[in-house]
Amino acid sequence: MKGIDSKYLAKGAIMLTLGYLALWFIGPALLAEAEAIIGLPLWFWWSCIVAPLLLCVAAAVWLRADD
Repeated sequence: MKGIDSKYLAKGAIMLTLGYLALWFIGPALLAEAEAIIGLPLWFWWSCIVAPLLLCVAAAVWLRADD
């Protein structure tokens, strides 16, 4: 079992957080005038559904890359 590199984890967590915030802000900024899907604006789907899912996928890929 190898040791935990706290600097590596901290840098990764910061990068994931900044990436998530960027995706979250891009939704309303770029998609405000877009059509609605299932009665909800497209920016909602991007910011509240796609951004968190991409964050989870990125975290899973990042954490499994060391295995």
